[in-house]
Amino acid sequence: CLCDLTPDFCDIGCCCDTVDCRIANLSTVFTGCPQKAISGVCIEKWLMFRTNVDSSLVTVTDSLFCVRPEDNAAQSLPALPQYPALGDSYHFSPPTPKSSSHSRDFYRVDDVIQTYFSSLSVRGLLRQPSPGAAAAFCNSRNPAKFLRSVSLSCTRMLTPQSCTTDPNLSARSYVSNLRLIKIPIMETTPVSDFLIEVTPLSEWPAPSQQNNSCVNVVKKVEFVIGYTGRGELTYASVNIVLADVDPNQLLLQTHSVQFQLATPSPTPGGPIPAVGLRAGSPVIGRFDGEVKPLTTLGVSQSGECSSDPSRRASILFTHNTITGCTFSSSSSDCSELRSQIYGILQGLATPDVIAMNLGSQPDWTRVITQECPVSLQETCESGCFLPNSLWIRVLWARQGLLDLPQSYILGAKYLFQCQHVKV
Repeated sequence: CLCDLTPDFCDIGCCCDTVDCRIANLSTVFTGCPQKAISGVCIEKWLMFRTNVDSSLVTVTDSLFCVRPEDNAAQSLPALPQYPALGDSYHFSPPTPKSSSHSRDFYRVDDVIQTYFSSLSVRGLLRQPSPGAAAAFCNSRNPAKFLRSVSLSCTRMLTPQSCTTDPNLSARSYVSNLRLIKIPIMETTPVSDFLIEVTPLSEWPAPSQQNNSCVNVVKKVEFVIGYTGRGELTYASVNIVLADVDPNQLLLQTHSVQFQLATPSPTPGGPIPAVGLRAGSPVIGRFDGEVKPLTTLGVSQSGECSSDPSRRASILFTHNTITGCTFSSSSSDCSELRSQIYGILQGLATPDVIAMNLGSQPDWTRVITQECPVSLQETCESGCFLPNSLWIRVLWARQGLLDLPQSYILGAKYLFQCQHVKV
């Protein structure tokens, strides 16, 4: 929205500033606005990587990526609401007013950053002053928003009196007793376990008047905030640039907030934090309490099936493979033959659970095993019902923030294909 010049403020005459004005169709308020309202569901364009819907259903504006429902779907289900509820996704209709109360245990894009001032025991929001609507003077109430790495410049009036009395000119007002709350919490939740320090990168003197100049006034403020892929704040620092200026003139300030993805750094001897799986990494299972990689059947140089564990190949994440071998046995006992083939296909056993992610303490998910049915009336003459192949199916998905999705295994299935064989 090119005419949306003021964050969190309804710009007069701006027909696309529907979020700040909290009106879905601004043609009812401002003159000159197009009467046709686009229907559908929208997210901000920079959040969208790809789409697999019909391109005729997609509308792209300067800042939004919108998808409207198919007409035939709406007509075939007249009793249902025209647009399904999508929870936290962006809509054309105005959102509910932002609040510092949340039921989620993570920040998502555009959430305001909660703060805590320890000396006053007061909670608030991290502010990022921005230019106002009618002029470039600073609006100090503008909130910083999660994953919005932006730098804003605005103007402050400087006088001989305000040089030492205006807190916006003093570095102390930006760092004194300020802490960030690592995840959104309810107003009634104690904050002591959720605080992270804001580290000042230096010490800055207070403004003062010297030789008809105002010295040590704030020229630039830069916050750097670290976050994890799960939407949790991990660290914060602030750097401030001071300047000496003449009073009775305008001062241009720059306020910057930068978000950085935190890289896990385990302490010596401590557990390695769990992270998403990388393509090509071994898939890990737990076999009767023992943790080891999943493997596929081994093949000898002559192409015969091998029961040697050292010949089995590890299963690698996202790598699809197919392997075959020739099996022969002198046994004519159905139970013994079945045991031999299971040992070749699966190894010693199938895993009890499979690791969802990487790390020394990963999360685990279940494995479903479907074996061949066994008949108590099996004989050599009637034939044996034996496994002849094994399908190992691993279900995985990308989870987490859209700018850094993490790959997790959701489950696995060992599916034995069976065949009636006469021996």
